[in-house]
Amino acid sequence: MTIIYFTATGNSLCVAKRMAGKTVSVMSVLRENKPEISDSEAIGIVAPVYFGRLPQPVEEMIGHTRLKAPYIFGILTFGEIAGRAASLLAKAGLRSGIKFDYIRTIKMIDNNFSVVNVDKQIRKAGKKKIDENLDAISDEIGLRIRNIEKPGWLDKIVGFFEELISRDRTVARKFSVETDKCIGCGVCVKVCPTRNISMLSNDHKTKLSPVWHDHCLMCTACYHNCSQGAIRFRGEHSRTTFRNPAVSLEEIIRSNGGGNSVTHDENATAGR
Repeated sequence: MTIIYFTATGNSLCVAKRMAGKTVSVMSVLRENKPEISDSEAIGIVAPVYFGRLPQPVEEMIGHTRLKAPYIFGILTFGEIAGRAASLLAKAGLRSGIKFDYIRTIKMIDNNFSVVNVDKQIRKAGKKKIDENLDAISDEIGLRIRNIEKPGWLDKIVGFFEELISRDRTVARKFSVETDKCIGCGVCVKVCPTRNISMLSNDHKTKLSPVWHDHCLMCTACYHNCSQGAIRFRGEHSRTTFRNPAVSLEEIIRSNGGGNSVTHDENATAGR
């Protein structure tokens, strides 16, 4: 079984690892320009829900890569509201000639600090029964159950408005860095799946700090994987960082390509 996953803070990679198959990151598929992935048993896509939608790299991968397997499934991780993501995944597949046999969403710890208080999410994690639900999904996939989850009325309504918010391409301008905390390690560059962050000099000497450009997915990888807690976001509901404890920083860096953003001086024109 092959599991294709997209991850920024570890929730989806945690789920992918629990499925006990060969794991391949979405970003590696895109960057290696793989035209086809085949498996004689099954292929699964595991991805987070961003504002009721699929992450843009996941949509790109589905549109450019043929999936060939007798059973194709999707698992979508979300924090509080899944929106129409399950239906959107099924439709994205059909547009590319991929018929999903099974799609389920699973509620995880929500670490979107622009919407929720992450502290509270961590405290009430037990109520979400994550392990129990993961076991149930794994069992259904093992039995090759065929079922596409349909969103409820609340998911449809909230999802519609979330999708409108997700189209805001200026969101990256809300990020900033506390330069007294930032040590210029570049981890934020390495974990960014879209290579949207550059390290720029800000004191005409040698100190570098991150600058965000306009291709931000709001995946929050930079924020939650910063070891110094130096990254801020205008309107954040908490300052707590969270990476799924089953996933290491090194795994996220490898998943997203390690980042290859060029270092510029402070007077250069920043690019992706």
